[in-house]
Amino acid sequence: MIPGDEPDLRQALRPVPAYERPVREVSKMLSDAGIRHALVGALGANAYRDRPRTTEDIDFLVGDEAFERHPGGFVTMRVPVIEFDGIDVDQVPLTEGLRVIEEGLARAHVSEGVPIAPVDTIVIMKLLAGRTQDLADIEAILASGADRDLLRSAVRKAAPKRLSTLEKLIENADRAR
Repeated sequence: MIPGDEPDLRQALRPVPAYERPVREVSKMLSDAGIRHALVGALGANAYRDRPRTTEDIDFLVGDEAFERHPGGFVTMRVPVIEFDGIDVDQVPLTEGLRVIEEGLARAHVSEGVPIAPVDTIVIMKLLAGRTQDLADIEAILASGADRDLLRSAVRKAAPKRLSTLEKLIENADRAR
């Protein structure tokens, strides 16, 4: 991805073309229900990396309005989609740990009708998850030209304890060049 370019749905779906219909349809369902959402996870990260990777699911970050709360603490999804065309669909709620990225839903860039989370939102989510693949995704995003100052600033604000991890990933991306 060339720095300054907007995320592109086609780039995100390049390694998994069979996911196009499910991504579009689930996004439309969420939009029709008035649910704020943005593509995240591997597909969201793919929109910001030169070499996208495959994945086994589709992840959408969703606003609180995606869930109905019932007496006794029971919670249901307003759009109860957990699978579409045989592909798992995760609606990622804004838990307390993710509340720091909620404004990313408002800044999502819409590509071909599908909102894609901003790069800083995706990087923060992946830093908070901290799994090996998440860190590799961040490194690939950095190597693809993501704005490091923007990411440092966002991480400093939202997840300051993860800033040293981001700096190590920046070093790794630079070493790999």
